[in-house]
Formats: sequence, structure tokens, C-alpha cells
Amino acid sequence: MPMRRLAFLLVLLALPLAAQNPAPATQRPDLVVVISIDQFRYEYVTRFAPYLSEGGLNRALKNGANFRRALYSYATTYTGPGHAAIGSGYTPSRSGIVGNNWFDRNNAEAEYCVGDARSKGGFSPMNLASDTLGDRVGERFAGSKVIGVALKDRAAILMAGRKATAAYWFEADVPGFTSSSYYRFNKPLLDEFNKTVPALVKAHPEWVQSDFIPAADLAKLTHDPESLRKYKTAREGLGVAFPHPIKSIEALTATPFGNDYVLGFAEKILDAEKLGTEDGTPDILYVGLSSPDYAGHSYGPDSLEAADMVMRTDRQLEQFFKMLDAKFGNRYTVAITADHGVQSIPEVAKDMGRDAGRVLMRNPGAQVRKMGELAAGRKLVEKSMAAKLGVKVTDETETTDDFILYFDEPSLYINWARVRALKLDPERVKKALRDSVKEVKGVRAAWTNTELQSLDRRADGLSGLMAHAFRADRSGDVLVTLKQGWIWGYSDTGTTHGQAVDDDQHVPLLFFGRGITAGTYDDEVAPTYLAKTIGSLFGVDAGGIDTEVLPCVR
Repeated sequence: MPMRRLAFLLVLLALPLAAQNPAPATQRPDLVVVISIDQFRYEYVTRFAPYLSEGGLNRALKNGANFRRALYSYATTYTGPGHAAIGSGYTPSRSGIVGNNWFDRNNAEAEYCVGDARSKGGFSPMNLASDTLGDRVGERFAGSKVIGVALKDRAAILMAGRKATAAYWFEADVPGFTSSSYYRFNKPLLDEFNKTVPALVKAHPEWVQSDFIPAADLAKLTHDPESLRKYKTAREGLGVAFPHPIKSIEALTATPFGNDYVLGFAEKILDAEKLGTEDGTPDILYVGLSSPDYAGHSYGPDSLEAADMVMRTDRQLEQFFKMLDAKFGNRYTVAITADHGVQSIPEVAKDMGRDAGRVLMRNPGAQVRKMGELAAGRKLVEKSMAAKLGVKVTDETETTDDFILYFDEPSLYINWARVRALKLDPERVKKALRDSVKEVKGVRAAWTNTELQSLDRRADGLSGLMAHAFRADRSGDVLVTLKQGWIWGYSDTGTTHGQAVDDDQHVPLLFFGRGITAGTYDDEVAPTYLAKTIGSLFGVDAGGIDTEVLPCVR
């Protein structure tokens, strides 16, 4: 058999069954809406279950498809990688989005995941190395539209993908939504909607605690003593306790009312772009609700604010779904997930009897010139590493002689000019850094890039999770993950995410609407399965080889 014919047959055999046998046309939705609730761990829907509305999250939890064990299959649970995974179905090792930022060795500067100096507006999906669900649907159906909208640029852009019709995000300087020259965006729509900003701020002068959860129950479901509120972050003048005054659109985006802002614009996009029409060309709208992340970083998942954010987000989704019902009847499908979860504010976790803390590895500012002035964790690593390599350093050693050139979680980038000057063996240096960083309290594990490059990505456990997060041309020389309860420390307040722990990895993965078979599933799956699952409705193959079509559409 000729080699060309054999290769063609092998490709056909490799195609997923769902792509060869798409759902019947009667099951294909005219519109798919994918909703990412930024920083929304699955535990929220169980903790607050009795108080959720019937038409919000319960629309999927009780009457749709609920995958109760959906965990990200990589270690770096950040916003950029998460939204790339939702849109593309690929882990960071394949999507190329290894973090919100990484260090560009060629230009010796930080690279933002959607930064693009070539585009007017400064952002595009050019750093995304993989195709997306939207790309595949657009290729199959001429005339299909794929649009992303979120407060965060990286959320809208990375979900929508490289061939999207448009992507919109919030820019404080506008103030309002904007886009870049990479897209064929609807400028009249933008201009008209942005006129509503002053009225929106005026309509919400403060954020007060709602009464969706009775006070007695609320006290049992949260851990928010007044004595610990000093560990919250007073973002945008909002303060650290209810009521939170709202004096600007920036402040409003860090409250639940930011969701109203995004969902209101999403509705305008549906109308202006005529999405979901019965013309045989399906459309996809990606909606990123970024406000829960802004509030979550400031107040933590155990706070009164987190409880209220969940309640209000649920009711906002209920109203959004009612709007979709009115416009599209039974012709649409919704998928709901999150880009990551979140961990407790360490000081709050300690108050609840848990092991927790902040690991200080941050990059030194221009004013830091001596090793003794480095952040505690970083100084420990520098001194331990030097000792292992037989190099003498003191607190007075200039930071230009540091072995660590740059840190961007979870990566440490080595100062190779220093290594060459000392004529040290590169592998020995990397191992010294790996072993030294393991000595820092709160560190769970570390790997050299050599180890990760040789590791089978199908490996189980923590090493496999980091292998899925690693890409040689962007990741650092040594990658680090922290213990449960520990976070990278940049300030003395607030909290974050980004670790290979359930609190950060375990998120909702919910579906309802046309083509979806209701059910509750306890299979171990990942949000990366979303792209292949929705793609199967249209006969397109989306997502990585390590994903599959979920049983709700089989």
C-alpha cells in the first residue's frame, strides 16, 4: 500500500468517534454559551446548596449534567492557563499558556499571556499555541461567529481563540469594554454600551450583605471574625467589611455588580451580532465572570463576601438563563465551569487549625541591591544553593551575583551569566536550586526542567500534574509547587490560587440545554473535556488526546 494512502487511513482511524458521528441536526444547538466563573471552586455549590435559586446553578446541578469530580489535570491553576484550557481543551504543555506571565529569556523581560505589541490595543491570542473549540466550529460552519467577553482580557481572548470573531474586555481608562485591532469587533456596539457606565455606578453606591442566607446559617458557613479582617485586602477603596462603598467603575467590578455589567453586555452582543439564529451555522459566546476572582483574592473563600458573591452570582445567572429562554427557547446549550478555585487566607486557615502560610520568593525591586535584603524564602534559597555549589556569599553580596534571575510562579529562572562566569556544570546548578527550594517551609515539591522534559506526561500523581503544566520554551529551569494551605506571598493580606490541591483544582463542570442528557456523574474528569464534548455536538474534533467526550452527550 502506498505510504500516502496508509498515512491517510491512519489519520481516519485516529479521529474520535464523536467527530465522525456528530449529533443529529435536531440535537445541535444554534447557540452555545460557555460561562466561566473566575475563582469558583466546586465546594461552593455544596456548601451553599440549600440557598441556591432553582433557576440559577441548580438548572444544571439538578436538571442538567453535573460532573462532581472535575479537577484540572495540571499543577498551575491560574487564570490564563484555565481559560486557555476551557476554550481549547488543552493543558498548558500544549496550549503554551503556562501562566498569566512567564519570563522571555530572549528579551530578558516578562511576557504577558495575551500581550501583543503588534496589535493596536496591545492584546491578542498570538501566544496561544493550540486551536480552540471556536476555531474548529468556525472552520466547519462558514458564517459561524465565536465571541468572548469578560472583565479580564486573558479570559475573553483565550476562551474565544485565535480565529474568533471578536473578544471584549474591560479597560478602566476607557472606562468600559474595549478590544484590539486583532479582531473585527463591533465598535458602535462598544461605544453605545460604554455610555451606560456612569448610570451603572450611580445605581450601585454600595455593596451590602444580602439576606439570601439566614444570619444564623451564615455564621456557620463562614469564618470571618472581625479580628481577622485586617488580613483582607481593601481593594479600590471598598474596605474590609460590609457595607462596601462603591465610588468608581473599578470598584464596582470587584463586587457582584461586575457580573451584571458583563452579563448585560453579553445580552447586547447576542442581539447586535444576531447570534443563535436558525440558519444552520451555530454560534458560540464565551462569558467570563471575573468579579468573583477580584473579590475572592481580597476577602478569601471563608468570608461573608464570598458567601454573598456566590448567592448573587447564582441569581444573576438565573436571570440570564431566563433571557436566553425568551430569545432562543430550547435551541441553545449552556456549559458552566471555572478557571480555578482558591485557598483560604493563610491567617484565616491558621485560625481554623490548619497548616498554612505565605512563601516569600518575589522578585526584588530596583532598590534591593544586597542579598540580605531579599525576601525571606529567596534569601534562604540563594544561600543554600551557594553552599551546595561551593560559592561564598553573604548578606552583602550584590544581587547581580544571585543565582536566581527571575521568579514567576511556579518557575525559577537561573542567572546563566553568573553560572558561566563561575564555570559551573548546568545540571548541577539546577539540582542545587531544586534541592534548596525544597528546604523552604511550605514547599511541597520541585523539579528541574530536565526532569520534566524526560517525564511521561501520562505519569500519575504530582509529577504528572506538573508535566502537563510545563513547556520547555516558556517554563523556568526549576518548577515548584506548594503544600495545601500555602500560597506565594506578595503582600500580608488576601489570598490566591495556583497549586495542585483540591481547593484550586476542583471546579464545577455543568451542562444543560439542547443535546445534553441530564445526570449526576462521579467520574474523574477535567474542564479540558468541555471543548471535545461540545465539539461532538457539531462533528468537530476539539481538545487534546488526553480528553474525551463526556457521557452527557453520548
